Amino acid sequence: MAKQKNDEASWEKLFWKSHKYNERKRLKTGTYLHAFCQHCSKELTKDDILLLDVTSPDDKLGHVELSPFLNIFELRTDIILHEGKELKDIRCPHCNKSLIVLDRNCDLCGSHTAKYLVRISHKKIPFHICLKVGCHWHSLSLEDEEQIILEESDEW
Repeated sequence: MAKQKNDEASWEKLFWKSHKYNERKRLKTGTYLHAFCQHCSKELTKDDILLLDVTSPDDKLGHVELSPFLNIFELRTDIILHEGKELKDIRCPHCNKSLIVLDRNCDLCGSHTAKYLVRISHKKIPFHICLKVGCHWHSLSLEDEEQIILEESDEW
């Protein structure tokens, strides 16, 4: 079996030339994603925290700290957020503009979503998250998914 893997690797080296259309970046669970505001381009991540401003369903203003690591769903906040409730707004702490996306809903629960940019290798790509507290759905655009292989992909 190991010999077959080596044969496949050498076949690819001989015949599959690297090109911008077939180069991919593999993202593993726990990959640190540098996040940026889609409006002001300022970084939202610092150390091991992704910081955003939020408005709760009952109009309380606060801050939320998310894990910047892919598929790590840790959350800390200075206001009470109830599991299963959708945030009214999520904003950039630098420019105070909303990150809510009007034309995209969560594929799992149908809630509204927000979008910020994450840096993968040398480019920034849109990253969508669900606004419902406790929903772990997140997504990249289909075009970007074709450039990136996620750890859970059946492709590998």
